[in-house]
Amino acid sequence: MLKNKLYLYGGDAITLPAHLHVGKFMLNKFKSFGTFDAFINAATDERLTFKELTQQIVKIALSLAHIGVKRGHVVSICSENVMEFLPVVYGTLAAGATFSPIDVTCEKAALLHRLNLVQPKILFFSPSGYNKHKESVKLLTFIEKIIIFGEPVEKTVGFKDFLTQDASVEDFEAAPVNGSEDIALILFSSGTSGVSKGIKLSHLSLLIYIQEKDDVLSLGLMTLELFEWYSSYGLTLTFYMHQKGSTVVFYNNADATKCFEIIEQYKINVIPTTPTILVQLMKLKDSSHYDTSSIKVIFVSGTICDESTLEAIRKRMPNALSVCQYYGMTECGGICHPIHGQFGYRAGSVGGVRNLFVLKIVDVETRQPLGPNQRGEICVKSPSLMKGKYTQYTVSYIMFNVYRYIGETIDYLDEEGFFKTGDIGYYDEDKYVYVVDRIKDLIKFNNYHVPPAEIETIILQHPAVREVGVVGAKNEEFHELPTAFVVLEPGAQVTEQELVDFVDKHVSSKMRLAGGVRFLEALPRCAGVKVDRKKLRLML
Repeated sequence: MLKNKLYLYGGDAITLPAHLHVGKFMLNKFKSFGTFDAFINAATDERLTFKELTQQIVKIALSLAHIGVKRGHVVSICSENVMEFLPVVYGTLAAGATFSPIDVTCEKAALLHRLNLVQPKILFFSPSGYNKHKESVKLLTFIEKIIIFGEPVEKTVGFKDFLTQDASVEDFEAAPVNGSEDIALILFSSGTSGVSKGIKLSHLSLLIYIQEKDDVLSLGLMTLELFEWYSSYGLTLTFYMHQKGSTVVFYNNADATKCFEIIEQYKINVIPTTPTILVQLMKLKDSSHYDTSSIKVIFVSGTICDESTLEAIRKRMPNALSVCQYYGMTECGGICHPIHGQFGYRAGSVGGVRNLFVLKIVDVETRQPLGPNQRGEICVKSPSLMKGKYTQYTVSYIMFNVYRYIGETIDYLDEEGFFKTGDIGYYDEDKYVYVVDRIKDLIKFNNYHVPPAEIETIILQHPAVREVGVVGAKNEEFHELPTAFVVLEPGAQVTEQELVDFVDKHVSSKMRLAGGVRFLEALPRCAGVKVDRKKLRLML
């Protein structure tokens, strides 16, 4: 078959283990990393070496098997980032079971929805997570055991009491799985377009997901973890960092000042981050005295980052060899990366297509493939694509503890098997990819489709603005009016008109803030870092 000249093809250079078992793969990697630190809790300086992590994985896997966990069962954690979190994840996979993280910040309805979808047999909690959700989980009879990271309360089991089994690492063998079919992770979508969906990743998908032929990370490099492990990006990012032998330094809810302190104290080499966090770092006053010379790599994802912010970071941290953004999705992993651009880094681009991926841009209306510099929906195909989604269950069956899952109401694959990302983008003549915005987030203003991310980028350049989210306010005459929700920097003052005028100076009339500005104390966010635009629209 001939390649389609309008499609972009990644390379084939990736090595997968014959066993296709993520748990076994990670365990074998960790064995070779020895006494290098796997984790450091920057709040307490508590550390766990890879050697200690490997032994913990064996203990957890055997203890899970001892209480009946096996292939096909689901284990969940509802907790903030703690030292026990990732060992339980790796131990679950080594036991042949499926892991699904639960957002500890969920309210009752969202928590029950997610738990009802995945039906974990075992549920781990942090003490604070259990105190928040204990009444809700009492309603769920499919949870056979609740284990607390700490001392047991009521009818729960303490983590130390759970660890009843042990063996030498040499004598341990991970439980067998069918790597191409068995589900390793069930990760939840942000829920910005409705209720959260459980995205199922097989062992094969995850192995492709977390491997990349690059020199970004290596054994002993210090990586600052700013994401929650209950978020899909935070969890899979840590898999990627750990299989490279990187030390993960974490701190819950670190502000800009704390980030600089951690960078200096632990000589951080790599920072995975988001545009919002980058802007906060750049706007921190009197940060020049912090030593950031150890930083080598900063890579940005989550939302679009403007080139001016990236350039400002390069000037602030001149020792960084690479400051760039890349593009990926929970459903299929990393799609594009600057290292795959044939001419190196290119401003504004997320780079070239990753190995084992095929990408096309299609017209949103006709679904026909487009050529260079034509905007359309980004569609991708890869063996890392999810196995499917858990979406709904029939409520009438709840009392009998039996659930029947209903298929997607919207087909997420096209007739060629390409995944429809829902993102607008394009590629240039040199096959560099550019992401513009989400289709569902585009604002239809006076017959133009306005990408809110472009307006947000401009507003964030104002020194008084800390965070911003832009949505469309319904209007009979113009359909939707671009409207900004703004969080100001502490002590900063600016009027609505000043911000409207600021945007007007930088954009054409079709992108002006016709809906004005609303000021908030904080922006609503989905799990992880994304602004919850659905909640912003409800405020209009």
